[in-house]
Amino acid sequence: MTATSAARHRDQTALTEDFAHALVAHLNRLRAESHPHDPPVDPANVWGQMQHLPPHLELDFWTVEEDGQIMAHVRTQLFNTGDNQHLAELELLVAPGARRRGLGGDLLRLAAQSMQSRGRTLLIAQTNNRVPAGEVFARRSGFQSGLSNHVNSLRLADIPDGLLEAWTTRPDDGYTLEVWVDGVPDADLNAYAELLNVMNSAPRDDLNVEDHRTTPQEVRSMERLARAGGRQVLTAVVRAPDGTLAGLTDLSWRPAQPGIVSQGNTGVRSEHRGHGLGGWLKAANIREVQRLNPAATEIRTQNADSNGPMLKINAALGFRPFMASTVWQGAVNAVLESLEGRLT
Repeated sequence: MTATSAARHRDQTALTEDFAHALVAHLNRLRAESHPHDPPVDPANVWGQMQHLPPHLELDFWTVEEDGQIMAHVRTQLFNTGDNQHLAELELLVAPGARRRGLGGDLLRLAAQSMQSRGRTLLIAQTNNRVPAGEVFARRSGFQSGLSNHVNSLRLADIPDGLLEAWTTRPDDGYTLEVWVDGVPDADLNAYAELLNVMNSAPRDDLNVEDHRTTPQEVRSMERLARAGGRQVLTAVVRAPDGTLAGLTDLSWRPAQPGIVSQGNTGVRSEHRGHGLGGWLKAANIREVQRLNPAATEIRTQNADSNGPMLKINAALGFRPFMASTVWQGAVNAVLESLEGRLT
């Protein structure tokens, strides 16, 4: 029996707490391969997120299950936001003991066919250098490298003495900094959503991805998703002398697992660059994390290898490479043709 005939499909209306627990058990077995020193994923966080999915998201899972365990899965995400309507994000993971049985190819075929039927023409996926089988599979399946990046890690104990204080000591140039805990104030919601569009200037290299215009509704839905997943979010923003928002950065962590902090967006509007705002934002937010979460030991962030300005700031703080990764893109038709070629 092939995975195509045995796979079970679930969309976002069919997700259950039992499925969340089975999926997390599967993910934790795989994380032992890619992140052996990290704490396990908590199924309560995943189930919480499954119950608070954003309204603009279509989520689908196909799984191969044996003896009550998930052995392989593929997940697709479609964002119905009015842009990038050609894209589908894809995650495909096969347990080490179940590889070389054709499960990955069969699951990819199901997902690609489903995306094709919904008018999506490009699949986006990611692999890392700790699981080399992922790159081999992507190349064999018709994907091409679109963006090279690294997850970089900062041990808080390694930040040079005096650096955070130096970066947060500012001239009286009219810029002011604020830190928001667990949510954007209502009065700033529209301006913050507009500010997030600065992230469209981040390098995309060869990825066939359009700009995304963030709405206030999306900001609120992502806040709900973070809270449902047990995350506390810390957002720092800089106001320009005229009161407009000029830059942002955000950090998040799970109080139940406080050691590893995730660095999210960091961006400064082009007309305000050259004033040291990026370093100020990051240093101020790190100091606030140290105050609110004294158990934090590490910050991780993902940066495109071509993002020189951000890498310069991160290197000065003490970030070092943790894991290399590649974002792949595959035309749906080309992926399906590649898969069919394996059968002939």
